[in-house]
Amino acid sequence: MMIAVEATRLSARERPARFASVIVEELANEIIRGGFPEGEVLPTEPVLCEQFGFSRTVIREALKMLEERGLVRVEQGRGTTVQPRDMWNLLDPLVLRIALVHDHDLTLLDDLVEVRMLLEREMASAAASRLTAEELDTLRRTINEMEGAYDDYDHFRIYDQRFHALVMKASGNAIGLTIVRVIHRHGDVTPPLAGGTGRAQLERTVREHKGIYAALAEGDGDLAGDRIAAHIESAWAERRRKGRRKRS
Repeated sequence: MMIAVEATRLSARERPARFASVIVEELANEIIRGGFPEGEVLPTEPVLCEQFGFSRTVIREALKMLEERGLVRVEQGRGTTVQPRDMWNLLDPLVLRIALVHDHDLTLLDDLVEVRMLLEREMASAAASRLTAEELDTLRRTINEMEGAYDDYDHFRIYDQRFHALVMKASGNAIGLTIVRVIHRHGDVTPPLAGGTGRAQLERTVREHKGIYAALAEGDGDLAGDRIAAHIESAWAERRRKGRRKRS
């Protein structure tokens, strides 16, 4: 079930966290995909040492890292028990990345988009009264760069994300910005939904960004929030539709 990792010449005591990350990746994948269901006790430390080829120091470090992510609970005398999904830290980059790989019904992505939509609505509303003339000019130039990148989707996507990041930063909500960044980084790269973006869709995206910009420039927070939420919702609906079509 698992792939054994060869021991290296470097002493495990010198870089336990580095070696432990290999084990964390393997065990996290097994837990998240259901190979180790909720409530199951993981193999003992000696078994894991044999399986991965690392010392107990490295194994214990790996189990600690898994526990910090909410995937397991380590108890003296009772072993390491797999935690229920609602205990997992799904905003941890590693947990989220692996969970998205196994998100076959797109339920997790649905949840991420909903959280993003709620956060960006409120943050755009707050940004409307805080944006400086210089920041508004940067937003306008970013939209112009999007219009010039219709034939280069990679750059178009960079400008698109930059626009959203500028608005979120202007809101002054550092926690919201951090959460949205995690969602952007991991929620926009799911393979079944990538590609197939046509010119008409990109032009519609620019029109929607112009509408958001206009509301921000007018200082209308409610309208800016409504427009950015509608933009996120429509973009996700299109990506979800393409995802279903590719799976059928």
